[in-house]
Amino acid sequence: MKRFLASVVFLLITFSCFSQGLNEYKYAVIPYKFDFLNKHDKYRVNTLVRHLFKKEGFHVLYDNQDFPDELGADRCMAFYVDIKNDSNIFTTKMSFILRDCSNKIIMETPIGRSKIKAYEKAYNQALRRAFEHIQAENYSYEPKRKEVVEVPPPPSPVVVKETPKKVVNPKVEEVVEVEATVKETVTKKPMKETVAETVNTVLYAQAIENGYQLVDTTPKVVMILLKTGAPNVYLVKGKDATVYKENGKWILSKSSGSGIQKSTLDIKF
Repeated sequence: MKRFLASVVFLLITFSCFSQGLNEYKYAVIPYKFDFLNKHDKYRVNTLVRHLFKKEGFHVLYDNQDFPDELGADRCMAFYVDIKNDSNIFTTKMSFILRDCSNKIIMETPIGRSKIKAYEKAYNQALRRAFEHIQAENYSYEPKRKEVVEVPPPPSPVVVKETPKKVVNPKVEEVVEVEATVKETVTKKPMKETVAETVNTVLYAQAIENGYQLVDTTPKVVMILLKTGAPNVYLVKGKDATVYKENGKWILSKSSGSGIQKSTLDIKF
């Protein structure tokens, strides 16, 4: 009994380490074709996975379809789904792997198992059992709170009093007091807008381990692209940026404290 309880506690701790909470994600992006299958929706795997995530309340998208504007502007509103298949001839063993926009694993479920011999039924049972751990999250979308910076009110007008001047008149002698009011002008810094650029330089993609290096005609390595779990979506090595294909064009999206800057790249693979 003690060994059993220790095992349960270990599994719970392990699972909680992988899980960073799913409530901050609005979208679940799944592959149009999983790597362990040779075509879309073989054994109805895509249909099942799409159904399971939609039932939990996620907005589910395939990675090859056009994304909504808000997701196109901020890919971190979604997590990206993959399936790990460790099956053998005796047992079907599958688990879900969820990654964020920087390809970091935010959740890896324990393995779901099935002894059924027919592939479609075995995949269905194993995936449903693995998905139970995602159901246990009790998902409810909660957008990330943006930091609100409190701006102090502008200072009150400053009143400057001049030294009283005595005006001498042969008939009347009086003192005139002059007050000058100086108002401070508070200037507000304009918000930086996202700037869309087009890079005319042609870049050539050369395959490397786990991605591509982009070179110009010099040739000079301009940037290195690292593969993610989603097709046509790459991380830029050493930068807080991604390169992805949208409407037939390659887009470079850079994140900074002032917003997101996009530019179009001409890449030849």
